[in-house]
Amino acid sequence: MSNQMATNQAVNQFSVYSDEYLRDMYNYYKELRDNEPIFWNEEMKSWFIVKYQDVSKYLIGETFITSHLISEKMDNLPQGEDAHFKDITDIISTWMIYNDRPVHTQLRNHMNRAFMTNEIELIKPVIKEIVTEIIEKVIDNKSGSFDFIQDIALPIPAMVLCRMLGIPSEEVDRFIKWSDDIALFMQNFVVSHTPDKEISEQTKGSMKEMYVFLSKAIADRRQEKKNDLLSRIIADTPGVNGELRDDQVIAQTIHLIFGGHKIPQFMLSNTLHLLFKYPHIFDQLKSDLSLLPKVLEECMRLEGPIQYITRHAAVDIEIRGVKIKKGDSVYFFLGSAGRYDSVFENPEEFKIIRSGNRHIGFGGGFHACIAAVFARAEIVEILQGVLKSFPNLQPVYDLDNPQWTKNPTFHGITTMPVVY
Repeated sequence: MSNQMATNQAVNQFSVYSDEYLRDMYNYYKELRDNEPIFWNEEMKSWFIVKYQDVSKYLIGETFITSHLISEKMDNLPQGEDAHFKDITDIISTWMIYNDRPVHTQLRNHMNRAFMTNEIELIKPVIKEIVTEIIEKVIDNKSGSFDFIQDIALPIPAMVLCRMLGIPSEEVDRFIKWSDDIALFMQNFVVSHTPDKEISEQTKGSMKEMYVFLSKAIADRRQEKKNDLLSRIIADTPGVNGELRDDQVIAQTIHLIFGGHKIPQFMLSNTLHLLFKYPHIFDQLKSDLSLLPKVLEECMRLEGPIQYITRHAAVDIEIRGVKIKKGDSVYFFLGSAGRYDSVFENPEEFKIIRSGNRHIGFGGGFHACIAAVFARAEIVEILQGVLKSFPNLQPVYDLDNPQWTKNPTFHGITTMPVVY
């Protein structure tokens, strides 16, 4: 471990779990950027890196790696307690996000089949169909109000994934429960020194159910292929010539379900929230929906669903005069990088048109989000449908104090009552 205590710290220690931090994290980021951009946080036993230039530079390459993350969490547990989490860690340890090259390359090359341009184009009409179906249900309620999260942002991405994977529509509620249970565990796992036993009990059950379900689905498709993504990502000769084994496909599909459901949910909530806060931009968008892709990119910069990602130093390295030792844990703050005023002019403002640097809300390097292009297309289709159907949409929650997730990593709003 680094000799962190020898570092002269201009910024006081703080807890990323505290209400003060969660309410005011962007000001915490600014204080770090201004005073100590390479900061040792004693609570997390990790370095916090917050400037755009550093985050964008070191997310690329292999100076910082992901493959130690799970083993480090397990090492923090009392001897023998890691067995309690084995059912979960055996699966998530095979996710591409927790593997470096060359394993990551094999997994990513295979799973890229899910996000090729032709796959995304094939799914767009399906997304429109699902959006129309869900919106009609909302309108049929004739209440004049609904909760954007519960009625739109939560179910639609889940239904899209179900349709892509060939999961029957009657399984959507079960699918959402699986995804929510995994999200609950992962939100705790990423930010906690050790994972939570109580949370893991619920997640283990869902993991097992999902594994059994996908195993049967793969067996069915071996008997008879369908026109769905699962049929296209399973291998005809599992484990041969670089093809993934079925257990690897199942694990990556579980990861896809978790990321492909929760991240779009948070992207949707954060985007609509910013549009409510900037009514002049909202009006401009409603008169020209072709601006939606630019609006989405600005929302990813300003209020991204992933605030930081974690790595470990693969070698000893010095950044801005601070020595980080091999094996040290490092948090790269995407949410801070997007608000750095030396890179983005007036970074706290929501502006449709920006020039210069691109945001890094989807990460960077070979670990950059594999589904970024798909997520963009999906969010645009969903918001187009919502805005066309509800042109007079208005919030009936406190815009200055929405109910954010109580998690420093996964950042989104949990309830958004609206009227139309």
